[in-house]
Formats: sequence, C-alpha cells, structure tokens
Amino acid sequence: MALGAQLVNEIFKEEVNKTAAKHVKGVFTDNRNYKIACRFYFHFSIKGLRYERALTQLHNEFDLSELRIAQLLMCDRDYLKQLNDEKPDAKALQKRFPYFNWF
Repeated sequence: MALGAQLVNEIFKEEVNKTAAKHVKGVFTDNRNYKIACRFYFHFSIKGLRYERALTQLHNEFDLSELRIAQLLMCDRDYLKQLNDEKPDAKALQKRFPYFNWF
C-alpha cells in the first residue's frame, strides 16, 4: 500500500458521488483569455515591453507557449481593442485581478 493511502482511505470512507455534472471543455477559456489580454496590455502598454518580451512574460505566467499566446491574442483581439479603448492603468487592473502583480 502506498505511503499515506491508508490514512486517506480512513478519512474518506464514503464513496465519492460520481453523478455530479461533468466539466464542460472550454468553460473557463474566455476568462483565461481575458486575463491574458489584460496582462499583455499591462506588459506592452503600461510597462513598455517589446512584443516578444511581453509574450515571454506571459509564457512564464500562464505556462503556455509564446506561439499559443500569440494565437489567443489574435483570436480574441476584441479584448485588446476594448483595453486599448478603456486605457486602464495598473490600479484599475489591480482591482479587476488582485492576485496578479501589477506594479
């Protein structure tokens, strides 16, 4: 028996209910893509990083390839247009997503 398995089995004696609603693929992607767009806007427009450097930062933050991030930004360019029109500062972005470092 694996280390700790006996303890876990003792704590969770009840059988897990598997009839719960299953996860719908892609249900969180719009929210994630909006966060990526906000972070790109921050790195590119507020911090003044070059495009390639901003993609590298996003790669480190979201664990996605730079190519995939660029594809997502192109597909969801409405987010970037909205951000460019609103021109939020770091404080406004901090209010939307307080768990990111905006400074």
